Amino acid sequence: MILITGGTGFVGRHLVRRLIDGGYKVRCLVRESSKVEVFKGLDVEFTFGDITDYNSLEIATKDAKTVIHLVGIIQETEKATFLSIHVKGTESLLKASLKNGVKLFLYQSALGADRNSPLGYHRTKADAETLVKESGIPYIIFRPSLIFGQGDQFTIRLSSIIRKSPVVPVIGTGEARFQPIYIEDWVTCAIKALNDSGMHNKVFEFGGPEHLTYPEIIDILAEALKIQRYKIYIPLHVMSPLVKIIENILPKPPVTTEQLLMLQQDNIADLKSVEKNFGFMPISLKEGVKGFLKGKE
Repeated sequence: MILITGGTGFVGRHLVRRLIDGGYKVRCLVRESSKVEVFKGLDVEFTFGDITDYNSLEIATKDAKTVIHLVGIIQETEKATFLSIHVKGTESLLKASLKNGVKLFLYQSALGADRNSPLGYHRTKADAETLVKESGIPYIIFRPSLIFGQGDQFTIRLSSIIRKSPVVPVIGTGEARFQPIYIEDWVTCAIKALNDSGMHNKVFEFGGPEHLTYPEIIDILAEALKIQRYKIYIPLHVMSPLVKIIENILPKPPVTTEQLLMLQQDNIADLKSVEKNFGFMPISLKEGVKGFLKGKE
């Protein structure tokens, strides 16, 4: 039995389907409000609870041999902070996993995870990694770059802007590089790592086959949508004060100061990281978006 946290999220939905197709028994930890209908017709077991509720985690991990921990947040709220979700939640899940004899723990971290980072997201991801490594459970830690595919929020939001606006804003210089990896390639990496004991107790930093700047990503999505768009560059020192005002007004702002800063940092690994570690060549962003972004005919 494989327990997946965050199974109804973007990455989880794709992973669950592939695991079921491969004959694995899958259990998903879900909240009462989770959209479990996304798994209609699939033989998925559900256990209700929350990453912040230890009792529900103890129930969820019973009889599970593997735990795949995908839960994470990119934006904090009063009830869900980086500390409570990334660190405390992971700590509770590990405790429950140890009690119930889990044999393998895969943790979805992120490129840039660093306990000395100025960004809370990256600090808490690194803190969670430390907990995983010191738990005593054999582990796999994934640090992927940007993951894209059917249902991901990044391309959905950016494509919406491209469709609706004659100009697309780029915050800062636009020089930071990303390494988008297609979701199905990520899933292939995960399944290979689960089944290869030689890949256990290791940290994997990986991404797709190319380093792309944000403006280059905009151009690729616009091409897929068969739309021509101009880009307007907005200096960070102009945008930051506006975002801070929005943060003080809205309980869930569309963008945060931390997210702005993340967009200014490289988020890349070795271009051959997937080929070297997992034995295949991942597809490019341009090739991947053909399957789910439809432009004007």
